[in-house]
Amino acid sequence: MSLTKIPIGLMADGTDGNIISFDTSGNPVAVATGNDGQLFTSGGAGAAPSFTTVTSGFTQAASQATTSGTSVTFGSIPSGTKLIVVNYFDVSSDAGESDDGLELTIGDGGGIETSGYISMRAQLRSSANVIFDDTAFWELGNHLSAATKWRGSAILSLQDAASFRWICQWQTMDTANAATVDVGCGSKALSAELTQLKVETGTFDSGSVSIMFQ
Repeated sequence: MSLTKIPIGLMADGTDGNIISFDTSGNPVAVATGNDGQLFTSGGAGAAPSFTTVTSGFTQAASQATTSGTSVTFGSIPSGTKLIVVNYFDVSSDAGESDDGLELTIGDGGGIETSGYISMRAQLRSSANVIFDDTAFWELGNHLSAATKWRGSAILSLQDAASFRWICQWQTMDTANAATVDVGCGSKALSAELTQLKVETGTFDSGSVSIMFQ
């Protein structure tokens, strides 16, 4: 009598949540019970199916205050990350440090890298437009006055996994100088897979920075 004709009532007791499958020899096997919310996924020919935790959407890292110090670093960015969004809200620098902009750098297990950046930024003002380029960082905005506060987002996307090359594009408004907006784009190839990023200026005195990634 084939297996398909065995009445359900004659089957041996099993474990709640197990699923019956077949091994590579065609013998029946029980696939262990998964967890709530997991999906049942095929392992392909020659491999047993299994329950898999599905991850979707962004992971939000805890926001870091920028009320003191010169930088904030977000480390332990997991392997396989391909997209990162850096959000900053009313971040400002010490009023006496007029030359310090808001700088973004990235790094791998060997540390933050401070060279090899390709960057072009346009500062749009009511009076005049200015173009800047940088090689040591991506400058998200510069310090126009003692009251300058930066608010905006920078989006980093992995362009080439083999060369660890990232593209960064950003938009930043200066809430104290309402007619000023910075827009920019750049690239940077790391020595290995990205694991961390840093936002810095002269000396922070207000605001916060957060990241989300997937």
